[in-house]
Amino acid sequence: MLINKSLTREKEVVFMVAIVVDDEELAAEHISRILRKAGFAVYSFTNPYLVLEQDIIRTADIFYLDIEMPEISGLKLAEKIKRVNAECEVVFSTGHNQYAIEAFDVEALDYILKPVTPRQVERSIQRIIKRKGKQVSEYNVREMKRNPLNICLFGKISITSIDGSKNLKFSSVKGAEIFCFMLLQRDTAEISKWKLIDELWPDKDISKGDINLRSTISKLNKNFREKEIDISIKSTRNGYQLMLSEDIEVDAFMLESIADKNFIITENNLLSFESTLLKYNDMLFEDFDSEWCNLYRTLYNRYFKIALQKLTNYYKLVKQDPIRILSIMERLIVFEPYDEEVRELCLRLYAFIYGKYEAKKYYEEYCELLFTDLGMKPGEKLRNSYNILIQDI
Repeated sequence: MLINKSLTREKEVVFMVAIVVDDEELAAEHISRILRKAGFAVYSFTNPYLVLEQDIIRTADIFYLDIEMPEISGLKLAEKIKRVNAECEVVFSTGHNQYAIEAFDVEALDYILKPVTPRQVERSIQRIIKRKGKQVSEYNVREMKRNPLNICLFGKISITSIDGSKNLKFSSVKGAEIFCFMLLQRDTAEISKWKLIDELWPDKDISKGDINLRSTISKLNKNFREKEIDISIKSTRNGYQLMLSEDIEVDAFMLESIADKNFIITENNLLSFESTLLKYNDMLFEDFDSEWCNLYRTLYNRYFKIALQKLTNYYKLVKQDPIRILSIMERLIVFEPYDEEVRELCLRLYAFIYGKYEAKKYYEEYCELLFTDLGMKPGEKLRNSYNILIQDI
């Protein structure tokens, strides 16, 4: 077990260790997130054979194993794990119920059908706490019960709760825009109505802009009430104030947080870091065309570049599943196609995983893209790395 001192005040809190194995990255991260909120130290893998190389499997308390994986089934993996850790518990997840009898033949603690819900994972958590006779801290019991609102600003603007009980789709683009504009001014107690009119209705005179503003805010507040979301925009003496009574998690703010110079990537937060970066797969405020959006698009693109550079540097320092690293990098490179630090890492991964001829093909395709789009050739560092990699071909 691990001891996490950052969540304690007067005494240390002992965490149980969970290992999640699923070849679907998003499925693994989904279960891992729920477990972390419940106070577990979590290690997540998409490569089942990589798990067997880790010393932590000898002492981990519980394993969440996907049954249907291409390399080895979760049932076979559980047998191998049990040989070195007979005291561990196992929970299986699968899209089909045909494996239930086989799962319980290996003394599974639980059997979860996909798509996995927080309720299913929490049920297994309560079972292991009861069976192991261990307790999680009061802090983490509260965390497990949290049901924050997820606010998505990348792509279609949406507000949903973690458990799916609340789901708001804005009835108008201007309503969504007012909410987003005020959310980004979260450190400002009051926003002048003149500023709101000027930014959102620059083509209207003051009188018509004021009417539009009041009407839109009224409908927006009604929208929040109907969906039982405890958010509102309150009229103040000189303008308006956004009232956020609910616990919220905002994808853009999470990106801003991991880009901060004080945020250090570790083994424990790596999956969360990757997940946050991967949410940057659509343009910020894609439905808005107001001028004010451009500043924030530039700002958050900068945050993305900083965070991507952090991840690239981390991958160069640690041993991770190379196929998983390449998968993450290729998804991110869609948004930064000319980042040669990332291209160099991908080139090395291609050579390691697929061989020098595939690396050569990858490099030549990038050269063609670079010349077609920008009329340029790769930089000296990338060229040197390429020449070293393929020198024996």
